[in-house]
Amino acid sequence: MDTQLIISDVDGTLIDQTEEISQAFNELSEKVKAEKIPFTIASGRCYSELKAFIEHFNIQLPVVVNNGAGGVQNGKLIWSNLVDPFMVKEAMLCADRMDMVVVTSDGLTDTAYRHNAYIQRQIEKFGRYNRFHIPLEHEWEDLKIQKLLLIDPEKPGRIDEVLKHLEPYKDHLNIVQYDARSADIMAKDSNKAMGIINIAKVLQIELANVMAVGDAQNDIEMIKQVGQGVAVANAKDELKQHADYVCENKNAAGVLEAVNKFYETAI
Repeated sequence: MDTQLIISDVDGTLIDQTEEISQAFNELSEKVKAEKIPFTIASGRCYSELKAFIEHFNIQLPVVVNNGAGGVQNGKLIWSNLVDPFMVKEAMLCADRMDMVVVTSDGLTDTAYRHNAYIQRQIEKFGRYNRFHIPLEHEWEDLKIQKLLLIDPEKPGRIDEVLKHLEPYKDHLNIVQYDARSADIMAKDSNKAMGIINIAKVLQIELANVMAVGDAQNDIEMIKQVGQGVAVANAKDELKQHADYVCENKNAAGVLEAVNKFYETAI
């Protein structure tokens, strides 16, 4: 395989739950920069939450944001798949009434619907979700939503009640429920696989020459789409079943392992 592009997930792949930068992360970053490896990232995060990673790896290539709903290069959107705000309005209002976390993203930044204790902890620990806006009635039609994030910090299972409000629009949405507490909602056909397809078109390379690395269910389409699909050692079993290669190492050490194994630096 002639690997012409390497794409890595971020959360659970490059970093663990602590979001601390590991030695392997720094080793991978230095290798990517020193050997000019064509490396980029595909994440469920928006651009502002990925900017530090982009700068750390000196990524000039397009990056996939919001699970494929958007693509960003040099701080500018190069594609954007938006959700009709009226399709998700009742779910957002229901989640808010239940004191859940409601966050929308336009691709470049995140906006929390309301401040609460969970949001405050995220601000203090990670510096995220520090923008707030409750739309007025006349503002809904102009909302630019690439991704809606719903989290229930209080009780697992209640989110199912919220997601019922999306049933009438399920053919127009991509709903990724991670567990009994959280879900991402994007427009139909917005996933990391489509993000990689878009990047491959921009770069004019074949998908067979792409390696993708991930850990979770929202990475499955991505690793199935490319020539070399890789799962880090800490990946979900469901993802490992679809991987061409399962790393012996976790997180960034696994990504570094895959790069060393499958990418040959041009001489």
